[in-house]
Amino acid sequence: MERIVRIAEMYPQIMKVMGRLRSTLHEGMDLSYNQFKMLLAINDKGICPLTTLAAELSIAMSSASEMVDKLVHLGLVCRSVDAESRRRVTIQLTSEGEKLISDLQKGIVENYRSLLNRLSDSDQSRLVDALETLVEILGHSSGAERNPERSHTL
Repeated sequence: MERIVRIAEMYPQIMKVMGRLRSTLHEGMDLSYNQFKMLLAINDKGICPLTTLAAELSIAMSSASEMVDKLVHLGLVCRSVDAESRRRVTIQLTSEGEKLISDLQKGIVENYRSLLNRLSDSDQSRLVDALETLVEILGHSSGAERNPERSHTL
């Protein structure tokens, strides 16, 4: 029970720190964080059904559809109706979307570099180890499989 209390007490601090970290790392991005997550999911899957995106992002189909509409309007993704099943809508990145993902990932890497450069070598190692442990433990507990081939950075 003591562990639960410790985690509960840390939760507001963790959320505050992670929010600041996310803001710093995604500075200058003209997309919402959820739009960026959707682009990364599409990038990972290539051509994918809208239903898969909604499920992967744990959002309602209507929300996924609205988000895709915005990304289509920005020229970052294209939407197609499957010729065999008119109910099946597939989404894929445009070349503009692919370039944006590449540019954003480079920018995020630079922001991580800037963040880490402010820390001592010891603190850098501790932070990386802690984040790896967090991802591993929470990945196992949620039933998510780790995919080492996924290389996007958030």
